[in-house]
Amino acid sequence: MRFIPLALTAVSFCFAPHSAVEASKATPAVVKSVPVAAPLPLALDDDFQVEKVFSVLIDPAVTGALNSTWLQMETARRYFGAINSFEQRLRDGHAYTIHWRVRYETKGEMTVRFEYRQQKLGSHVQTKDVVYSKASGSMRTEFAVQGDEYHQDGSVTAWRVLLIEAGRVVGLQQSFLW
Repeated sequence: MRFIPLALTAVSFCFAPHSAVEASKATPAVVKSVPVAAPLPLALDDDFQVEKVFSVLIDPAVTGALNSTWLQMETARRYFGAINSFEQRLRDGHAYTIHWRVRYETKGEMTVRFEYRQQKLGSHVQTKDVVYSKASGSMRTEFAVQGDEYHQDGSVTAWRVLLIEAGRVVGLQQSFLW
């Protein structure tokens, strides 16, 4: 039973803000699927940066026995609260944690867009957005392709993250296959 306290520690650590300053400006992010994403002009700016993108696949049918302690803990965190195999199946899939930074406080809305392609959909691009009213400093946004979306359309084959301010792309990071 020593595993349960570690899982609870991982949950509280992973959702803890990076600093007290970020905690005061944090607002709950709402992920919205976008039916058709219009192309935007590219105007990359050094003041906006996608620093890291962590991705993890949680699917026991694909991953099998887990040798990595980190992956075991991440799986326990993602499955936390699921009481049966149906609820675990709804949490299977890909999870992406995007760490990004803004050097100054934005005056308007800042959008983090996650575009991805899935195995069974071919070259069709799907999009999810999170809108922040004001953003500054180091931020973290999470996206997930899981449940029915993952089981029906397959694994994510390629992705890219866009930072959008005032209708233009100011930051970008993409997977190798994009």
